[in-house]
Amino acid sequence: MKIFRAILPNLTISLQLALIVLVILDVFNPHVGLLSGAPFVLLFAAAALCAVVTAIASYADWRKNR
Repeated sequence: MKIFRAILPNLTISLQLALIVLVILDVFNPHVGLLSGAPFVLLFAAAALCAVVTAIASYADWRKNR
C-alpha cells in the first residue's frame, strides 16, 4: 500500500501535465482534433479518478497523523 501511495501523486501530476499539453496543442492546431476523440476522454477520466483517489489518500493520511 505504501508503494501505491508513493506512486499515485506522481501519476496524477503526469496525467494532468499530459492533459495540459493536449489542450495547448489543440489551441494552436484545432484541425487535428486532439480533444474530440475517445483517447482524450479516457485520459481525462483517468486523470480525474487519480486526482480523487490521491485526495482521499492524502486526507486519510492527514487524519491518521493528526
